[in-house]
Amino acid sequence: MKAIENVFQGTGGQLDLLNTLHGGSSQATFKVDKEDDKLVVRLKAPGVGPEAFNVLVEGNKLVLYTLLTMQNEADDNDGEEQEVQRLAVPMFMRVLDIPAFVDSGQIDAVYEHGRVTVTLPFKDEEQLHRRIDIKNIF
Repeated sequence: MKAIENVFQGTGGQLDLLNTLHGGSSQATFKVDKEDDKLVVRLKAPGVGPEAFNVLVEGNKLVLYTLLTMQNEADDNDGEEQEVQRLAVPMFMRVLDIPAFVDSGQIDAVYEHGRVTVTLPFKDEEQLHRRIDIKNIF
């Protein structure tokens, strides 16, 4: 690849990335709804593919974020190896406390029609209330 082509390709990618970062292509929306037996979190970022969405459970926290990744491959003159440069920029990040009444082991996420829906099911009534027996040490 000629040096001038590499400069223009890199500049174009940077402009595209900056355009996105400054509101050019996607504005993430986030909504939490309470239903009878669960909480439902909806995350939508237009123009963002399913591979960019991430949902993590960290202790009693639910972490939702999207990453904009850009990859640039530079070809050596002898054509043997290609150098891959990757850049990942967070576009959206939200950390939520998982309530005590949510069964964190059953949290589920589905990508459909450009939107990630995270379901946080409530614990059964018997999981919420239990009697603690007091042990007599003496």
